Amino acid sequence: MKQIKKAAMISLISILSCTDVYAWGSKRPTPPPTPTPPSPPTIPTVPPAPTPNSSYIEQIKSVAASSSCAAYSWSSRGKAPAAYIKGMALNYARSYCRFKDAASAPVNHVNIMSAKAGDAAKDALAHYSSTFSNSGLAVNAAGIDSLRALWTLGVGLGMRESSGKYCEGRDMSASNTSASTAEAGMFQTSYDSISGNAELTVLYNEYKSGTKSCFLEVYKAGVSCSDTSNAGSGEGLAFQKLNKSCPAFAAEYAMMMLRVRRNHYGPINRKEAEVKNVCTTMLKSIESIIDNDMNACHDVL
Repeated sequence: MKQIKKAAMISLISILSCTDVYAWGSKRPTPPPTPTPPSPPTIPTVPPAPTPNSSYIEQIKSVAASSSCAAYSWSSRGKAPAAYIKGMALNYARSYCRFKDAASAPVNHVNIMSAKAGDAAKDALAHYSSTFSNSGLAVNAAGIDSLRALWTLGVGLGMRESSGKYCEGRDMSASNTSASTAEAGMFQTSYDSISGNAELTVLYNEYKSGTKSCFLEVYKAGVSCSDTSNAGSGEGLAFQKLNKSCPAFAAEYAMMMLRVRRNHYGPINRKEAEVKNVCTTMLKSIESIIDNDMNACHDVL
């Protein structure tokens, strides 16, 4: 009997040693978890480039809208549409960025628009030299002063030609009704102007490719036109349509035209387009926005 009790005790001890129960009913502690390796550090993402609705665009529009240029009443035309002043401000910002970074545009394009006053028979800056002088604007040297004076004159020309309306069709009282001679857009430019300089074709093709913003939503805000019809067919018709559907093209093309073939525009020949220092001041403010942060050029180019 003693041997049987001894065997039973040995068996009980063996069973207890194989369980999670210790003396006095305590539970065997669970082993610590196997440590996991730390996660690799997160690589910061590069912030996206500014979008067309970013603060740069809004800053430029705000400067234009609050400027004395926007408040000015133009001779025989009255106050400009707010959309026109904002659009021209953005167009100037693009031109200024092209000037600051010649790699973003053909060098000839930049050189033509910022050249010093040349032949008065062709160049509006030379034709208006006395007006610029009286306004304290220098155009006798290549550079930013000439470019700024050009766009100051351009603001006045657009008001004279179309009252700042991007969608204007041809002058219905005129006889130039063929596809190549029919005028269109803010500056009433016609396709036969393109022979004035090879760089005009370069600019035309650049905008036709659709790679440039037309600033249409800015120029069209609150603006309507009485007649937006086009004349003829072919490339002349395409040119008319582009002038009205892409006001940024119309403005930049007209500014180059003022340097190479100013006699295309009657108000320039008659010196009816006004040059206002309040608009020059607005353009300088736009330059300051870009100079403070060249990232603004990502939006306007």
